[in-house]
Amino acid sequence: MESINEQTQVELKSGTRLDICFVCGNKAINTNGHVKDLSDETIVIEFEVDDKEMIPPVGTDIYVLENSICYNITESKNFPEVKATKVHRRKHIRVDNILKVDYKKISQDNYIKYKDKPIIIYKNIFGEPFKTPEVEEVNLKLLYELIYQTNLKMDRILDILEDGRTEKYAVSENENVNISGAGIRFVADQAFSMGDIIALRIFLPLATQTRINVLGEVRKVIESERKGKYFIAVKFVELSEDDREMIIKYVFKRQREILRLTSDNTEKI
Repeated sequence: MESINEQTQVELKSGTRLDICFVCGNKAINTNGHVKDLSDETIVIEFEVDDKEMIPPVGTDIYVLENSICYNITESKNFPEVKATKVHRRKHIRVDNILKVDYKKISQDNYIKYKDKPIIIYKNIFGEPFKTPEVEEVNLKLLYELIYQTNLKMDRILDILEDGRTEKYAVSENENVNISGAGIRFVADQAFSMGDIIALRIFLPLATQTRINVLGEVRKVIESERKGKYFIAVKFVELSEDDREMIIKYVFKRQREILRLTSDNTEKI
């Protein structure tokens, strides 16, 4: 597979027209573009778009369909021109979506003290855990909607009750999130330092809104073109196998949605 990618990489050159697919928010986009510049691992692509405000965020995977190459966007502030690096084979599949993420930096002392009992950290920051049962096999649409809506109301009530907690956490909401079984990239209102440990509560839209608590180590921080916003890439360091399986279950579910959207979406931007 790697040799094929290397071969097709050589075939690409400045001016080459591209068929491109990527996900922006909840929409799978099929569009065209052309190569403006190219090096061994980096490519500059100019998209052919009418909607100049629909900017794919840093970290978005874009696929060059005819060559089956995946690139990851490293700069999009000059959209419709973007810079991206070639993605080599990954162990974990990643997907993009709009997800809610609660987060808080924890001290190294607390991390070392409770590393083997992270549930204490989660309780101190997010309160008592609350997980809804999985009902993925329910086929009755009405029952699904009732359970889902009831769960959303319970989430709001719990959030109100948790406002009395002593330790506050920040919330990233209505922002694009990239997630896999190994880590997550989300948008934060503050910069972190490399190696910082963050407690995360991630909301996954399965049959019901499922919460995953996890600790992660900051691996990359990129300042956004939006003032006061930062792209934070985190590697999970304390994640139970049950929760990892839940994330992977969500990733496969989201991947099926994207494939369906891609096949159904013939609109060109």
